[in-house]
Amino acid sequence: MAKRLLIVEEALRDLKAHWFEYIKTIRNSAIKSGWEVDVASNVNAAPEIVKEFSALPVFEHSRYLDNNKSKLPGERHYGFILHSMRTQKVLKALFKAQKPYDDVFVPTVLVHHLLAWYYIMSFDSNRAKHVTLFFVTNPGVWDASKNKAFFPKSTVILKYLLKLFDGLVKAGKVTFAVETKGAKAEFETLSGLPFKLLPHPVPFEQDAVTPAAEQGPVAKPVVNFACYGFARHEKGSDLFKQAIEEILKRYPDFNGHFHIQWTDAFKMPDSSDCTPGNVLLTHPKVTVINRAVMSEEYNKLLTETDCMVLPYRNSSYHARVSRVAIEAAANAIPMIYTKGGWLEETVSGYGAGIGIDDESVESLINAILEMQTKFSSYQATAKTAMLQARAYYSPQHFVSLLLN
Repeated sequence: MAKRLLIVEEALRDLKAHWFEYIKTIRNSAIKSGWEVDVASNVNAAPEIVKEFSALPVFEHSRYLDNNKSKLPGERHYGFILHSMRTQKVLKALFKAQKPYDDVFVPTVLVHHLLAWYYIMSFDSNRAKHVTLFFVTNPGVWDASKNKAFFPKSTVILKYLLKLFDGLVKAGKVTFAVETKGAKAEFETLSGLPFKLLPHPVPFEQDAVTPAAEQGPVAKPVVNFACYGFARHEKGSDLFKQAIEEILKRYPDFNGHFHIQWTDAFKMPDSSDCTPGNVLLTHPKVTVINRAVMSEEYNKLLTETDCMVLPYRNSSYHARVSRVAIEAAANAIPMIYTKGGWLEETVSGYGAGIGIDDESVESLINAILEMQTKFSSYQATAKTAMLQARAYYSPQHFVSLLLN
């Protein structure tokens, strides 16, 4: 008799965010491993979601989706209690209505969900045998002056709620999990409880690799540098823009081409709008992608990319995953990345590239110049690491860690 898994995501509502593809990847892999899988979603889940998953649309409220909605008086202070009460009510009814589950996976856990899950796993007679509570945001705040994270006062509540689970964790009924070593270290320091490290699952078509990965290192007179994903301050899009402008100004004969996805202006810390600007929009050595791209087009772009540029700011990404970086490593694409966080951890273990100082345009410029002149060497290293990256980040590996 097949074991039963429930994936619970209150924010699974439309196809815009990452949840649909992420859950689809995990669900398909679990089914291939012999599990029966149900998915509990938002009550307003798109028809495509309900059809794909035969979803159980039960969650009226979502902390992520409702974050910008008007709040009740005082909700800023007691919101985590209110949301847990709402969540607990839905979960209690859900578990009562369905056949028993062997395991539950909750992909986006916040402090607002913890009381609900503590109640369900402690007192509900219809609860699952085991639940994995997965945290995608880390409790620490990055201090650039000290090059490390610290815990703000607001983490006191999170610390207390996590410690409530001590007995449940020791009894094997609840597992806490994260997807970066930085987040694991922060949560374990804060709570004193163990956190499991799970990879970010990415489905790879084994025959869909870049020409560079297939052919091995080759001399490249023109190296294609790329940065995909919506332009954002936290992704260092403004830093890449400045670096491109300076390189084209200082080195008119630079043998490289830049590709950057920039669909909309974004706000800088001083509230000004950051746009691609005239140089990026008009220069023949720059291609600005001003629209969202679908999977087929994105995969084609990967085959044309020689180096992925990821000048992400540690203030946002020191303990946060980048799917683009995983896809680059899995396709033998060298990277230029920010040192001091998850990107460095990933490239050093599963890829190849050049690390740069956090928020340093000059460091980024030097890395681009070095990559252009020594590309074949970095690409050879990336090709060697490619299979290891694919194995670690495969959905099959994720499911084996999650459900065993």
